[in-house]
Amino acid sequence: MSEQTTTPETTTTTPETESTVKQMLEALLEISAQQAQQTREMHRNLKKLSTEVDREQRRLQRSSKPRRTVRQRPVKVNAAMKKFLEKQEVVAEDGGYTRQSMMKAVSAYIKSKELQIAENRKSWKADKELVKLFGLEAKETYTFMNINGLLSRVVEKSA
Repeated sequence: MSEQTTTPETTTTTPETESTVKQMLEALLEISAQQAQQTREMHRNLKKLSTEVDREQRRLQRSSKPRRTVRQRPVKVNAAMKKFLEKQEVVAEDGGYTRQSMMKAVSAYIKSKELQIAENRKSWKADKELVKLFGLEAKETYTFMNINGLLSRVVEKSA
């Protein structure tokens, strides 16, 4: 029988192999840090996207609800108001005018004639035409909220 002698292999580390291992280790650490950063960024982006999707779904649910629509009935007005509205180029509907169209016409008239008070744009003073139309006091100041009440003076009562 022949004997085989095995000699244990000794591993010697040379500075060359040590530096390449260190370089590889540093490269791997750098790659893992980049991947961790990318993962955090992706997580942030996914959270943003999720909140945007939720917000959009809520918006769509609100818009799918039927909106309440109010159809105003046209009312008959006196001759002076009819003449005023025709000057303002308001179109009559079914022989009368809606309160909404009359409010818009009077408001537009006040703004176009610059009857608003400079310090408080919500208030206005009546000119000769509005005084005659609504029976107002010329020296009084009125607000746009008063217009609806003033319209009651020119609407003809139905029997």
